[in-house]
Amino acid sequence: MAAEKERTCTVCGAKNDPKNQRCSSCGATLDRFEARELTAEEQHARRYQQDGFDWKWVGVSFVVYALLLGIVLVALPMAIDAFDPQGSQGLIILTALLFVGGAIVARLSPGKTFIEPTVGAVIAVIPALWWLNHIADVFPLSPLALVFGGIIGVMVTLLGGFLGERLQMGRG
Repeated sequence: MAAEKERTCTVCGAKNDPKNQRCSSCGATLDRFEARELTAEEQHARRYQQDGFDWKWVGVSFVVYALLLGIVLVALPMAIDAFDPQGSQGLIILTALLFVGGAIVARLSPGKTFIEPTVGAVIAVIPALWWLNHIADVFPLSPLALVFGGIIGVMVTLLGGFLGERLQMGRG
């Protein structure tokens, strides 16, 4: 017997196991809406909703962040003595790099992918904050400032991911 194909929720677009009666993402009843197509208005309303979640793109985004952060926060200060990303300047640079990395990954990934770069940023921000704290000999930041800087960086990554998706859709 051929396996049933996955069921797509018409409310949120998530892919579900064929046995599910409710959407695993939004909880909508799958049987009720399965037979009908989305109207143009519903498709327009869903245009920015993410289709699914792929851990592969979390990994790709982490690698992109690691490269960007490694170049700018580790290699560049070794090559240019005047460049010393300490204190709030380091947090601003971190935030900018997370924004750019989120935009790059969302632009390159297929479909709507702006959650994966944000999850990748959550993973990448921990060693980045450790590094900024480690190199701070003149302008150290409090642990609270580091945490809030990391949170702001992750939030800005979501904006970068959204911008990357807009660029991917040709409306940049």
